[in-house]
Amino acid sequence: MTTLTVNIKCPGCGVILRVTNSKNEAEKRFSCPNCGKHIVIPFYKIKPEDGETQLDGQPGAQATQMGGQNVDQKSCYLLYNGRKYELAIGQNCVGRRAMTSSADVQIDTDDRFFSREHMLINVRRLPDGGIKVDVSNYKNKNATYVNNNLLEQGDAIVLHDGDKILVGASTLTFHTK
Repeated sequence: MTTLTVNIKCPGCGVILRVTNSKNEAEKRFSCPNCGKHIVIPFYKIKPEDGETQLDGQPGAQATQMGGQNVDQKSCYLLYNGRKYELAIGQNCVGRRAMTSSADVQIDTDDRFFSREHMLINVRRLPDGGIKVDVSNYKNKNATYVNNNLLEQGDAIVLHDGDKILVGASTLTFHTK
């Protein structure tokens, strides 16, 4: 892999950022210096001749624009009350839908024990094309359970298809596609 520099549009605030992969990483993880939004750039999907990379700036967007090419990054989702909540490749902040929530994935629930920014679900693409997904607590004050096991602060539990995540009185089911 060669050193590559791309310009991206922050999905949080829309500012254009210049990102260099100086360490030849498969993906680069950082926070926007302007708004603090967590951003993941999957460099292993970018060829040097692809040109500019641009992240779709719409809330909950699931695609990356790479040199005019649309690469689908939807690989798994959460199911709650019959509704699918798509998870993008990279870090997904999951929380309760509210005017003051800045979560990437906002679950439509009135459950006040479900924090506005409750947990992080990290979705990584593996070299073989599969995915590895883990969940950890974020800015929550209430308990999170994965398959009836308490998710302790600092834990990152790997999720598998069909796993149940209990947040307050809300049960979400994790699914891969």
